[in-house]
Amino acid sequence: MHLTIDNNRPYNFGFKSTRERVTDSLGRVINCHYTNMNGVDVNWIKLAAMLGKRFKGLPQVRINIFGSSDASDAYTLAIALRYMFGRGALKFFPFEASDISQDLINKSNRGEILLHDKDLEFLETMNSSHLFSRDYTKPIQKMRGIDFYPHRVEDVLRNAVNFSVKDVRKEAKTHDFSNQVFIFRNGWTFMDLESQNQITKDLAINSNHKTLFMIGQSDLFKSNACEFFQRNGFRGIKSDVFTCAGRDYPSISIGMPKEKSKYPEFILFEKM
Repeated sequence: MHLTIDNNRPYNFGFKSTRERVTDSLGRVINCHYTNMNGVDVNWIKLAAMLGKRFKGLPQVRINIFGSSDASDAYTLAIALRYMFGRGALKFFPFEASDISQDLINKSNRGEILLHDKDLEFLETMNSSHLFSRDYTKPIQKMRGIDFYPHRVEDVLRNAVNFSVKDVRKEAKTHDFSNQVFIFRNGWTFMDLESQNQITKDLAINSNHKTLFMIGQSDLFKSNACEFFQRNGFRGIKSDVFTCAGRDYPSISIGMPKEKSKYPEFILFEKM
């Protein structure tokens, strides 16, 4: 994979995906397959640099991405790591990306993704358009007035990620995340508050001081994930990885906080 970048310009990069929503009888969102995952709340280059520094000296580091959706975050981080470290990034691959949606995982395993004009402009700017090829056998999809162009992910990037169906609640109970990365961004609000709390309690048991945890800025707006991490044995990491550039969108979901948290806001955490 070859990337070029103007180091005087702080790129934050990611991709968009558009999906469906599932609501309960009260109209609250309990699962969401619509999201804007353009990564504006994260400086991905700086995140890659943080991972390199944090796990320096370890021969292999597993990166776990839950709620992987269309794999936008996974591919974004893979590109950032390869840009920062070249072949040195191989110790982070393959990622383990998962979602509860079998349909989304099937599409990811087939290397399918929808990209729109801003994504394509970004890829061209980063000299990484070659990592995706337009699939002209499928029609353009127009959603919310935006044209989404079907693409296939080239093997050099596709093989950097393993995709599978998993439930983050079960994995938090059963998987040991010691010396690993746990990423679950912008999906906490689709679980009730009790489940959010239990996940952080389980993660406190199944991790160590080297484990890095990351949520999304939407989780600060729409869930108690940040507070539960800090209640249950974690401290927030203050870092310029978090850009604070995300926006809140009006919605009602099952995991909304009952009142505004008094805890400081972070998207990165580690065990105390």
